[in-house]
Amino acid sequence: MITAIVKARVIEEKMGDIRRVAAILQYEYAPDEPGCLQYESYIDGEQFVTIERWLDQAHLNQHLAAEHVKEYVPQLRACVVGGIFDVLFIDSEGFRHVTI
Repeated sequence: MITAIVKARVIEEKMGDIRRVAAILQYEYAPDEPGCLQYESYIDGEQFVTIERWLDQAHLNQHLAAEHVKEYVPQLRACVVGGIFDVLFIDSEGFRHVTI
């Protein structure tokens, strides 16, 4: 299993947009994605957090290559400061932190 914790600071004027896009990913796509064990987004103040759990790296890679990810992630990026997400990956190998 691999867990991804995605965090970013939301641009105040984009709060409604990020809520809308995050809900599309969480409720319209994640429930039907193969290997998706959990996909939940939260907003606390100006902090956006998504917690994803995938069966394995292959399923996460399939998700990242999906057309809906290519469509909606740029929309999420437009809502966060600098268009940057901090991601912490956790798997059997340990922890890996990336900024994307």
